[in-house]
Amino acid sequence: MLKNYLKTAFRGFRRQKSSFLINLSGLSIGLTCSFLIFLWVLDEMNVNKYHADTDRIVQIMEFQEYSEETFATLSTPGIIARNLKEEYPDFEYASNYTWNSDRLFSKDNLNYYENGLDVENDFFKILSIDLVYGNRDELLTEPNTVVLSEETAKKYFGETTNPVGEAITYNNTTELIVTGVFREMPDNSTFQFDVLLNYDDWLQTNEWASDWGNNGPRAIAKLIPGTDQNALNDKILNYVKEKDVEDDSNVEVFVYPFAERYLYGQFENKVQSGGRIEYVRLFIIVAIFVLLIACINFMNLSTAKATKRAKEVGIRKSIGASQGSLIGQFIGESMIISFFSLFISILFVELSLPVFNNITGKTISVDYSNPVLLSIFIGTVFITGLVSGSYPAFYLSSIEAVKSLKGSLKSSFKEVFARKGLVVFQFSLSVILIISTIIIYRQIQFTQQKNLGYKKENLVFFTVEDEIYDRWDTFKEQVEAIPGVQYVSRSSSTFLGRNSNTSGLDWENKDPDSRILFENVIADHDLKETMGFELVEGRFFSEEFGITDTSKIIFNERGIEVMGLEDPVGKVITLWDDYEMEIIGVVKDFNFQSLRSEVEPLFFRYRPDTGWRGFVRIESNNITSTLAALEDTYKSFNANYPFEYNFMDDQYASLYRSEIRIGELAKYFSIFAILISCLGLFGLSAFTAEQRSKEIGIRKVLGASVQSLVILMSKDFTKLVLISIFISIPVSWYLMDIWIDDFAYSSGIEWWVFIASGVCALIIAWLTVSWQSIKAALMNPVKSLKSE
Repeated sequence: MLKNYLKTAFRGFRRQKSSFLINLSGLSIGLTCSFLIFLWVLDEMNVNKYHADTDRIVQIMEFQEYSEETFATLSTPGIIARNLKEEYPDFEYASNYTWNSDRLFSKDNLNYYENGLDVENDFFKILSIDLVYGNRDELLTEPNTVVLSEETAKKYFGETTNPVGEAITYNNTTELIVTGVFREMPDNSTFQFDVLLNYDDWLQTNEWASDWGNNGPRAIAKLIPGTDQNALNDKILNYVKEKDVEDDSNVEVFVYPFAERYLYGQFENKVQSGGRIEYVRLFIIVAIFVLLIACINFMNLSTAKATKRAKEVGIRKSIGASQGSLIGQFIGESMIISFFSLFISILFVELSLPVFNNITGKTISVDYSNPVLLSIFIGTVFITGLVSGSYPAFYLSSIEAVKSLKGSLKSSFKEVFARKGLVVFQFSLSVILIISTIIIYRQIQFTQQKNLGYKKENLVFFTVEDEIYDRWDTFKEQVEAIPGVQYVSRSSSTFLGRNSNTSGLDWENKDPDSRILFENVIADHDLKETMGFELVEGRFFSEEFGITDTSKIIFNERGIEVMGLEDPVGKVITLWDDYEMEIIGVVKDFNFQSLRSEVEPLFFRYRPDTGWRGFVRIESNNITSTLAALEDTYKSFNANYPFEYNFMDDQYASLYRSEIRIGELAKYFSIFAILISCLGLFGLSAFTAEQRSKEIGIRKVLGASVQSLVILMSKDFTKLVLISIFISIPVSWYLMDIWIDDFAYSSGIEWWVFIASGVCALIIAWLTVSWQSIKAALMNPVKSLKSE
């Protein structure tokens, strides 16, 4: 019996080649898109999950409450980890660590910046860091020690040398002893670094981090087995408040599962409210949409061609075939096509992975020995075959034998309605994807083109250190003399996010219960011109006033607004209870964070001899030669430092890397969704043209023009696509309104996007259907009417 069913199926495929190829193509493309998305989703879901005892690893975090907001932060006091470990037995291991930054290392004639962290020794006992050389218990227990990645060690010490015990120079001043070598962190780790240094060494030169009222370093821990994290959070909630009694702390401490933070990293009013998991959910829905569109093609073509298989069903029923066996046969046929599609889609996945990885910034590969992955692939194919074949199977198996053998079978209203409904549903999903892609693209363009309140184009920044830091005025004078250089200045901020902030300001008539966080920016007198800031009133710092400007302060508009000051210039505020500062100017608001956030309060302090970030504005002509001269000048001061710089607009664009990648993925999947929908429409229009061939022949004989016949053939499909457009507009508006609401500044959702998307879908549908319509209209009527 099985052999007979298989033989029948393959004969049917051979007899109806066009339908078979359309179904095979649609399912293959749909499965390819779905598999790529599932691979991306699996990679996202596995970030930070590879560590041993991952359920016991936690991030120590804070809720900080201010008058206008409460936010969660990774920044903690620099001694919180060791103190929690000492005072609470729930913590088995705990380590503070610093943020990623580039560190200069030298060996012989080699000088490179390496990205690294300062960590405590427990860091190696919390995370699964694979050691090549060294004893895990002794890695960073002594001062002036360092642990290198395997690639970094090879760079300085050669391919085969064990560098443990060897010395390497740090920042051209300090000899560090290598105590270990680790293998590079895997791609699915949020921790990426080339070197790890001793945290106690860092703490000695950053004494502020030992103050319970200051935050900056991060903290991670491993809990003892069986620890109730909710109960632990209740115990440590007021830990910093109890330590920082003098400053009336606004901090609540809590632990959060480290492996969950990547996907669930956003909080609102102390409640987890989203994160990258929203993108994961979004693309799971996209994968289901694309696969559904492919399945609908199969259903439509199978039911449309039901009359051609009616006699087969009638004969099988007349010789005793049950409805169940017929259902099994038709579902079996869809399963066969699905598994054919599986092999083609796997080939497509392998061919497209390099491009897909380039778009997503990942290094995904297919591990065919992974049982989870194989079960997803096979399970998806099985469900696809079942969904694709279910409706055609039940419909075909329900055909009455007598009617089918008499040839009196006609398409029922119910069948036609279902088929049209599936086309509407299919195109609705496609139009939703088109609209969403356009809105995402427009928002990304808006973020790149919006006037931020400063000029990010042709602005170069670099780290100020060593001789340049100490002899800044001389360095600045020489750089300003370079042809093509317009302005030079230094600051403490990158203006690409929060760098340093404080709530320690007092002003006249301040509400004693008010606690407002201000960004604290150190500036020199040329920063306004270099960055392109605009003054609203007053003046900026000036070299004319010299050191007296160190007692002055400048706010942005938002800062003045939250303080409620009128005519602020000339008023005095108190900083950190000790410094009286006169307001001399107000700068127009500018965005120094992602556009997801509104402009925050900010102030500038004048410190011309401080600031570790150098900014140079250059002319757009001869950028290459200007940069070369800038590098020569830099090297003349810091000969042993490589000159590494960034363009401000490039770094700003990196703030939206996730959105850019999501937009690119949405674009490609929308194209494939439309392509699959058009394949189905092409097949249906071909079948319709075949069914109406005699009608077309008669109309041509009676004088109908090709144009009128094309319009006649396209009319029904046009109605279906128009219904799809009207359905998709409110749905896509609702979904995109939720997404775009996450941005404090957005391009909005404009009416023309929906019109343009609808027209685009309509034109694509017309082109698809017109091909078959024109072909049918041009056919010689003699061929279609010769049997009459």
